[in-house]
Amino acid sequence: MGPFLRFFSQICRLQRHLSAGEHQQDLFQDQPAMFVSQHSQPPTQSLEELIELCGGTVCKTVRQAGICIGKYSGRRPEGSRVLSEQWVLDSIMHLKRLSYDNYDLE
Repeated sequence: MGPFLRFFSQICRLQRHLSAGEHQQDLFQDQPAMFVSQHSQPPTQSLEELIELCGGTVCKTVRQAGICIGKYSGRRPEGSRVLSEQWVLDSIMHLKRLSYDNYDLE
């Protein structure tokens, strides 16, 4: 199974999980606004949905973001972080917000 299919099955499992109400709706509540890169895998819209289902704030422009999810090479606010998509997925799977350390893309 290729990485995309593995990601896709993970997303489907998460969405089933979340729609069944088995998740922490406040998981990302106290996180800075998140911008999801257009190049993200899983697709941007899926990730944005997952973040919002878990209480996170998604912004449409990187200028407003404290966290950028997925590879992003443009200019962004000073002090913002770029984290891999896996941080979102793993945090949801473990039902707790994981440390950024293993997911930094910088």
